[in-house]
Amino acid sequence: MVRVLIVDDSLISRKYLTRILEESGQIKVIDTASDGLEAIEKVKTLKPDVVTMDIEMPKLNGIEALKHIMLENPVPIIMVSTLTTEGASITLEALHLGAVDYIPKNDVLNFNKITKDARELLIAKIIAAKSSKIQKPKLVKPTLPKPTQIVTPQKITTKDIRLIAIATSTGGPVALEKIMSEFPKVNVPVLIVQHMPATFTPIFAKSLDRISSIPIKEAQDQEIAQNGKGYLAPGGLQMSIEDKNGTLTIKISDQPKTIYVPSADVLFSSCAETTKNRTLAIIMTGMGNDGYEGLLKLKKIGGTIIAQSKESCVVWGMPRKPTENNIVDYIGDLEEIPNIIKKIIG
Repeated sequence: MVRVLIVDDSLISRKYLTRILEESGQIKVIDTASDGLEAIEKVKTLKPDVVTMDIEMPKLNGIEALKHIMLENPVPIIMVSTLTTEGASITLEALHLGAVDYIPKNDVLNFNKITKDARELLIAKIIAAKSSKIQKPKLVKPTLPKPTQIVTPQKITTKDIRLIAIATSTGGPVALEKIMSEFPKVNVPVLIVQHMPATFTPIFAKSLDRISSIPIKEAQDQEIAQNGKGYLAPGGLQMSIEDKNGTLTIKISDQPKTIYVPSADVLFSSCAETTKNRTLAIIMTGMGNDGYEGLLKLKKIGGTIIAQSKESCVVWGMPRKPTENNIVDYIGDLEEIPNIIKKIIG
C-alpha cells in the first residue's frame, strides 16, 4: 500500500484526488494539506511514501515547499500541474528541483469525466514514485560522482548507424538534459520520445536545444530528419520514421491510440521497419514497459540497443524488461551513455 499526502488549497481537488487514488485499492491517502507550510510539517511528522503537490497555494507555493522538503525531508513528490504554457515552465522547474513526476490538474478536477487510461496512468505514476530514486535538487551542493561502470555483454563495436532513437518517461527531462549536453557530434538524425502533454514539449524542446551539443526542435509532420539534428516528439501525438525514396521523413499522427503518448513502441517499431539494423535505440528511465515490443522487433533485425542502468534510473521500468530479457547490447550509467554512443558511431 502506497501512503500518500495530498497537498492542494482546493477542497474539491483534495476530495476528488483522494477518491481516484483510494478506489485503486493500492493507495492510502494518509492526510491532506492546504498550503506549502502545512505540507512541510506533515511530511516531517507523517513520513508519507509519496506527496502530490499543487503549485499555486497560499502562504507558501508548491515550488517553495518542494525546495524545503527536498532539503530537509526528501520524499518522492509529484506535481499537480495545469496544462498551460506557464504551468509547463513551472513544472519543468520543479523536476529540476527534485520532483519525480507530474499529473495534469484537469484529470483531478474533471473527476466524473476522467478516462480509464488517464485514471490508470495517474495511479501508475503514484505507485512508481514510491520506488523512485529521489533526484538531488540543483540547490544542494553536488557530490563527486562515483566511478561509472559499464556492463557490456560484448566489446563495443562500431556500427553503420543511420538513425538514433531515444525513449524515456519518469525522470526523463533531467536525464535527457544530462546526456544531450554531452552528446557526441553525430552525422545521423536523433529522434526523441518523452512522455509529455502537448503544452510541455515546445518548451522542453527549447530547453534541450539551449544545452544540447546538437540542435534540437519539436518535430513536425512530414519533416525531413536531417543528419546531426535532434527531434522531440510533440506531446499527445505519435512520432514514427519513414523512408521516402531514400529520405528519412518524420511522421506525426494521433494514431495508434496508446496509454503512453507519444509512445516509445511506435517509434521503435517504425525504426525496425525503416532503418532496420542501422538503428541505435536507447531506452532510459521511466515507468512501465513502453518500448519493449518495439525493441524486440529491432533486436530481431539486428538493431543496436543501449539501456540505462538500474542504478542511474529514477524509475527502472522501461529499461527493466529489455535488460532482464537480455535483448540489450549495452548497459550504462546515465553519464556514460554519450560515450557508448560515440564508440558505436565511430
